[in-house]
Amino acid sequence: MWWTRALVIVAVVASAAACTRTPDARQYEVHGQILGVDRDRQEVLVRHEDIKGFMPAMTMPYRVNDPALLDGKQPGDLFTATLVVEDVRAYLSTLTTTGHAPLEAPPAGPLITDADLLKEGEVVPDHALVDHTGTPRPLSSLRGGRIALTFMYTRCPLPDFCPLMDKHFAAVQQEIRTSPDLSDVRLVSVTLDPDYDVPAVLERHAKALGAERGRWYFLTGKPDDVLAFAKRFGVTAQSGDPDIGLVHNLRTAVIDAHGRLVTAYSGNTWTPAELVADLRKAPAPAH
Repeated sequence: MWWTRALVIVAVVASAAACTRTPDARQYEVHGQILGVDRDRQEVLVRHEDIKGFMPAMTMPYRVNDPALLDGKQPGDLFTATLVVEDVRAYLSTLTTTGHAPLEAPPAGPLITDADLLKEGEVVPDHALVDHTGTPRPLSSLRGGRIALTFMYTRCPLPDFCPLMDKHFAAVQQEIRTSPDLSDVRLVSVTLDPDYDVPAVLERHAKALGAERGRWYFLTGKPDDVLAFAKRFGVTAQSGDPDIGLVHNLRTAVIDAHGRLVTAYSGNTWTPAELVADLRKAPAPAH
């Protein structure tokens, strides 16, 4: 697929489209270049300039609210657009071509190889991670219970990226609280911004989300350790210049009580109900 060959691997924005805006929707003007068009997903991958008052220059996919906006659009087109940001989604309501320019060549070879990726049934390896209380927390320390694991960072500006993962996990946590058959399940959110997301920052984030201590863990560590761990799940993150925002893709995994990978979702199209169903199917601890 075209997005796996882009300058960076990015998450798929897959929220449902709508033609109306909620009263609290925010609008921003966006300028940049189109890198790819996916009409089936109603998305456009763009490299955009700083979005004043919202986010720095970045390479991201955006959903359009009207598929007709993609008509005639080609990689290399320069554009101006209107970005609408609502509570749990973001989309382009206008997309106008203003010119055309050659695309920069992508780096040679994939960012993640097949050998990097954990396969279903393989044991998730340990890395030197710590949780939001500052306690060393290799993943093996949670072995004996099933795990739902995702990646995020606290400063993520797009509501249908990391904040949506947080909301989904909060919903899963509520289901776990009321389901005795899921009492062994633990939730793990791993930051992709370890330089900023130190334990104290993650502790505040956990409290804001109502994360139950001992049930929902937020992990960080040295950047090399965090990114090496993320790579095993097919996750990459790039920040480059300090003024450039973090660009990353989304992956969420189910791990069984023996520490083996059961399944993994790409992007944000999964629902809390689907994750709970896969947790129930995963091998549980022996009683």
